[in-house]
Amino acid sequence: MRSDESEKIRRRMAELRRELDCDVRQVSRSAREMTDWTYYVRKFPWAVAAIALAAGYLVVPKKKAVIKPDPDMLAELVKQNKVRVESAAVRPDKPGMLKSLLMMGITWAARSGIAYMTQRLSEAAQHKAQHTAAHEQQEHEPDTSPLHEPWSSQPG
Repeated sequence: MRSDESEKIRRRMAELRRELDCDVRQVSRSAREMTDWTYYVRKFPWAVAAIALAAGYLVVPKKKAVIKPDPDMLAELVKQNKVRVESAAVRPDKPGMLKSLLMMGITWAARSGIAYMTQRLSEAAQHKAQHTAAHEQQEHEPDTSPLHEPWSSQPG
């Protein structure tokens, strides 16, 4: 009777392990799905489009209102301290989009080149270390040939 109960417990534990394994796989799959942005695009295309539209609206700057006052209006605004007049040094133009893209490209190329050279130097150092270790191992191994024995009187 005792063995029947222990066998039932073993079967139940094995069944629970299988269920747990399936549950872990399912949770893992679900977690990967939830972190994948394409899942949301497939599942909720209209909501994603609305969010993209709202983000685009918020990112684009609002158009500034341009007022072209006449000299009398300017004088009146200055008198009321609503306009502050300062002489400022002429600022250089901000770099254009093409110049910014060019600088980004140059920066990317430089970083990629440095990363490539670092990788190549690392590989070369590893290869040299392996080659040196193999060469040292060969030097330390005794030569078992009778021709190279130091006491041999035969020319070798």
